[in-house]
Amino acid sequence: MIFLAFFLVSMFLPVQAWGYVPHEYPAIYTQQLGRIFLFIAFLVVLLSIVHYRLHRLRGWRYLFISLIFFTIWDLIVFVGRLSEFISMPSTIGGTEGWQYFRRYIEIGRLEYLYYLGRFDFVLLNVAMLFFYWGLREHVSEVREKNPVSVTIILPLLPILITDMAGNAIFIVLSAMSLYTSIQLYRTDRENVLWNYMVWLAAAWFMFSISRSFGHIIRHVLIPTGNGDVWKFFEPITGSFNTFSLFFVGSVSLFFIRIYKSYMAITEDKRKLESLVIERTHFIEELERDKIALQELDQLKSAFLANMSHELRTPMNTIIGYTEALLDSVDGPITAEQEKSLGKVKQSAKHLLKLIDDVLDVSRLESAKVKLAVTEIDLRALIKTVILSFESLIWKKGLSLSVNIDQTLPPVYGDEVKIKQILIILLSNAVKFTHAGEIGITAHLYDADIQSGQPLFMEICIADTGIGIHQDDLRKIFEKFMQIDFALVRQYEGTGLGLSIARGLVELHKGKIWATSKYGEGSTFCFTLPLKKEIFEQVPLHI
Repeated sequence: MIFLAFFLVSMFLPVQAWGYVPHEYPAIYTQQLGRIFLFIAFLVVLLSIVHYRLHRLRGWRYLFISLIFFTIWDLIVFVGRLSEFISMPSTIGGTEGWQYFRRYIEIGRLEYLYYLGRFDFVLLNVAMLFFYWGLREHVSEVREKNPVSVTIILPLLPILITDMAGNAIFIVLSAMSLYTSIQLYRTDRENVLWNYMVWLAAAWFMFSISRSFGHIIRHVLIPTGNGDVWKFFEPITGSFNTFSLFFVGSVSLFFIRIYKSYMAITEDKRKLESLVIERTHFIEELERDKIALQELDQLKSAFLANMSHELRTPMNTIIGYTEALLDSVDGPITAEQEKSLGKVKQSAKHLLKLIDDVLDVSRLESAKVKLAVTEIDLRALIKTVILSFESLIWKKGLSLSVNIDQTLPPVYGDEVKIKQILIILLSNAVKFTHAGEIGITAHLYDADIQSGQPLFMEICIADTGIGIHQDDLRKIFEKFMQIDFALVRQYEGTGLGLSIARGLVELHKGKIWATSKYGEGSTFCFTLPLKKEIFEQVPLHI
């Protein structure tokens, strides 16, 4: 209907400039089909741009105007071809000189001007200019530069009415559009829309070459009297021109699919960016919370350290006066008084031990524990620790085995802190073992070897006590952790011993771990360095 209406209007408009290039070869029918296909493709793209409201956006508005001009040009040339076909007997003849620029169609004794001053190239070049300007706006939006002004076309308008100049300008504008589309693609290679623009600009560039090539050759051959040569080239250039029409139309039809893909990718990208922003804010919030918790933890450690220090003095005084009373310094005491004072002394020592543990934990957390690193004879140190537990081990009827190779080298560390580690582990072994034995072993730790030499010694204390569930092994080194609350009243303790032991071992650049089978016993092992230089670096096995 649009084609018919356009044609009927043209029949009743005298001296109407249609602008088309007359060709005299059979492939004209195929080319007309190409123009119909091109019109449908342009119409679909125009409707899609309006549907997505792209014509209101920067860059797209000029591409939209460009497409309108291309559509009008396609209709004009189509109707011009149709008019030529209808009035073929009236149009056969020479086209040299000024007749090439002014030709009439005679229908029903009326003359209609259908070709004047290459009007089609005015439309083509203006359309290509808007296409180029739309691409430039997209590039300027990405690069934040000022777009090229549309006024650059104004000085060119007077020469657009000539065929040769029109061809040259059309080729130049299409080449500039192709170059600009490549620039746009390089700004964001992952953008499928910019990739599509390169293909579309390339299609228009190919069309400009195919169309202008035939026109330029015709202008050279016809005036020079080489019409026979032109008759040879005309079908070739015409077929190439027809192929270009289908190519431009096919690429244009891909716009809908490409834009839908672009919108889907853009939406996914937007969601991903939103998630990244949320994740960043969440991480920042966690970091702020972490800093706040660290400050609170440091404040807590400082408070515990100060309070523990203040509590030690009165507790030592209570223990001292209790021992003095038990020694009858102030006179004899009764058996009942001795029993009561013994309970006071035991409770005071237990409370003092708790205060000492809290003080040690707070010092470890605040990194105030300094090591006096010296060479240590581990065998002698273990024997000293065992002496303080001999009476308790004998009282519970347990057996004790010590397996330490006489050839083992000395270890390096703080003797007081290593002794504290051994006391904590041996104390737990004695406390939770009611029958059986306790074993102490030491050997070179073969998991860390450098240049064929071991770097650490492994010390293990094993018992046949109550054991630990496998699920609880990961928690036993946490502060105030007592894995079975039913045993809290049965076994005295603060739940800080293993946490202190872990902190002291890590200060020695070592590690501590436990293996156990519930009901059969446990084994606690830790490592100590064999070289003093290890304290200057972080060990590989931590």
